[in-house]
Amino acid sequence: MLNRRNFIKAVAGTTIAVPSILSANESVKKDIKFDEIADVIIVGSGVSAHICAAYLAKNKVDVLMIEKMDRMGGNSVLSQQDFAVLNSDLQIKAGIKDSEELFLNDLNKAGAGYNHLEHSLRIIRNSNEAYEFAKSCGVKYADKLKFLGGHSVARSVETIGGGGACIKALHEFFLANRGRFKNETKSDEIIQDENGKVIGISVRENYRFNRNLANDDRENLSGVKKNYKARLAVVFATGGFSRDVEFRSIVNPRLRLAKSPSSLGQTSGALKQMLKIGAIPTQLALSRFSFGIPTEDLIYGIMVDVNAKRFLNEDGDRQGLSNKILAHMEKLNTTSYPTIIFDSTGFANSHDPNRMQSFIIAGKMKKFDTLDELANHFKLNKDELLKSMQTYEDGIKNNKDEFKKDLSKIKNSSMSKAPFYAMTAAPGLSYTPGGVYADINMRVLHISNYEPIKGLYAVGEATGGVHGQARLTSCSIPDCMTSGIACAKDILKGV
Repeated sequence: MLNRRNFIKAVAGTTIAVPSILSANESVKKDIKFDEIADVIIVGSGVSAHICAAYLAKNKVDVLMIEKMDRMGGNSVLSQQDFAVLNSDLQIKAGIKDSEELFLNDLNKAGAGYNHLEHSLRIIRNSNEAYEFAKSCGVKYADKLKFLGGHSVARSVETIGGGGACIKALHEFFLANRGRFKNETKSDEIIQDENGKVIGISVRENYRFNRNLANDDRENLSGVKKNYKARLAVVFATGGFSRDVEFRSIVNPRLRLAKSPSSLGQTSGALKQMLKIGAIPTQLALSRFSFGIPTEDLIYGIMVDVNAKRFLNEDGDRQGLSNKILAHMEKLNTTSYPTIIFDSTGFANSHDPNRMQSFIIAGKMKKFDTLDELANHFKLNKDELLKSMQTYEDGIKNNKDEFKKDLSKIKNSSMSKAPFYAMTAAPGLSYTPGGVYADINMRVLHISNYEPIKGLYAVGEATGGVHGQARLTSCSIPDCMTSGIACAKDILKGV
């Protein structure tokens, strides 16, 4: 620690007020003038960024959080934020017996062996600590547990108000603890000293994201260049790259055809900055898809392609169905998504008809009194559509489906009773499991020697290899929160 007078001498020429922590032996890259300085700079403003920032700020660390978009929160504010927690107060209250072994088995099953064990255990063992810390910051959770798909027991808590409320509470806590925040500030380059330690970032203030550009990271030149210095660490909490069609099509050509419901800012720019200085790219070709409706309800309808022909067994999970849809589109050389169709019986058989009705109100799904209306709306050949529907209904009557759907699951179903309900079957790339590899302290490792790149951390979706082939439902939030806290704790070791 330096006293105030020595500190002012050390940082003469910068424009920042006196922060709380300073190393006595600072070395900086030659010819770099820093316009701003902080103990820790966090790039991104989603839940992993905010939980890390809140933990550091609570421990009197001077934190500057920057966000390239004009609003904070990234994908986190779009999330429902169900949160899988081991041995939470709600599990104990309900008398639910859970264990590391049960939770790990669920994660391993979803990850299919692609998930790194040490990170699975990090999520499991620290989930309750993260949950309690979030509550201490003002995040509210409902007094009930959810038993969600893929979990052996009920262990998921519900965030009241979803992602928007969570980010708001964490941000207020962060600011109340003297945290600093700048939006429309884009990180362009990581700055290292002569020894390779990360000591800051080059940014553009007053940056304006341009959604009309083919590649905003490369083409957008807006903003004023500044250099920010981090005395302790730079943390990348920048999420994934699901909106970067160009990049995702290179790492996995099939992803070219997927839509994405993610925040517009989910590009690969931050990932490339870390790769440029030697970070290890991990599982970039993997994907996690979402659908407009619960995939368990698709069994009650049919899916037809641009030629009005059925092409798959609709009974499947979103990963399997999405990959089959994209593969079929590639085979037909089309960019037109298939159409999901229910008749009135199939619609009524769904797990939650009221929820299905809400999709109609929201415009996701449309109701048609006649098949002519449906065919015209989706530009489908009516004769081919009638043929597909009749073949399917004949299969139901004969208990034999051409795509081997288990028809015993849909007794009393049909495909001919008006009104009809339909929607576009567009797989949404909602999450990219790939990123840079970090150890359990969230230190980014260098590809040449697998040692930490000093001063560089990554948390949340910016990291890769955590979830494997498929992320288990409600496990994004415990990953984001436990990684943010693990990162903060490791940084605090150097204080």
